[in-house]
Amino acid sequence: MKLYLFQCGTIITKKHLLVEGPESNEPFEVPVPFFLIEHPDGNVLFDTGQPMSSVNATVTGNYIPAMAEDDHVSRQLEKVGLKTTDISHIVLSHLHSDHAGGLEAFKDAICYIQEKEIQHGNNQILADRDPLQCRFINGDQDIFGDGKLQIIFTPGHTPGHQSLLLNLEKWGKTLLTGDAVYTEEILDHNLMPGVFHNRKASIETIEKIQKMRTEGVRIITGHDPQSWAKFKLAPAHYE
Repeated sequence: MKLYLFQCGTIITKKHLLVEGPESNEPFEVPVPFFLIEHPDGNVLFDTGQPMSSVNATVTGNYIPAMAEDDHVSRQLEKVGLKTTDISHIVLSHLHSDHAGGLEAFKDAICYIQEKEIQHGNNQILADRDPLQCRFINGDQDIFGDGKLQIIFTPGHTPGHQSLLLNLEKWGKTLLTGDAVYTEEILDHNLMPGVFHNRKASIETIEKIQKMRTEGVRIITGHDPQSWAKFKLAPAHYE
């Protein structure tokens, strides 16, 4: 099994919106990751990055996308010789546009989403827009039944947020947190995310991930520019 790390541009925001702390108007530019796992039973994506509409978008506010056409998931997959039609499974951490926007490029993949995520807000509209084979789940799930790819329910950022636990032969157990944990600083110093849907659920999820880290699980957080810079991106990979 192989893990590939990709970046779908960046988002320019403010740090206090990611990590609880004093307000600041200083821009904080963060990566927008997504991941490919080559498993014997299929090619699996964890998240899909930003939509093509983010390219040259005129956006104001607290979350400004910075993205080129070559950053789109469909172009990034070309780095490893794949097309969007080669993806058999998609696990969405949640339905915010920087994680689910790239769904526009996929029509036939099986897409795993927590049922609670669909029930939240207007997410049903987003789910109905893309004619995927959606599997709405409740809680944890082992995708292929072999312990190598396990969906872990990690609510707090949104009601139906989920992460993905990989059991890699050489690199070991690795958790892709999505927005359950924005940065390593949150884990290191027991900080709260700057933005969350449910404080209690978010605290419980962070404590759960901290415990996993003490047990030897590698943690790849959602939008940490410092830790992200330490990893090698596709076409390099981890096994």
